[in-house]
Amino acid sequence: MSEKLLEELRKMSVAELTERENELREEVAKLQMQRHSRRLDKSSDLGDRKKDLARVLTVKSATKSAGSEGAR
Repeated sequence: MSEKLLEELRKMSVAELTERENELREEVAKLQMQRHSRRLDKSSDLGDRKKDLARVLTVKSATKSAGSEGAR
């Protein structure tokens, strides 16, 4: 599943990646609040969202560096 997600992320623009990053950050914060209040149903959801956020940040960083190399 992560390969399919990576392909989808690589097709996004930096603006779209930033939007997805913000969405995931909000989800992670919400899940952390649920975990601290002991209302989190599936503990794996938090880890999954953190990994998704890391993937987005990795692709965003690679996209930016690829763009800056082309400008040199």
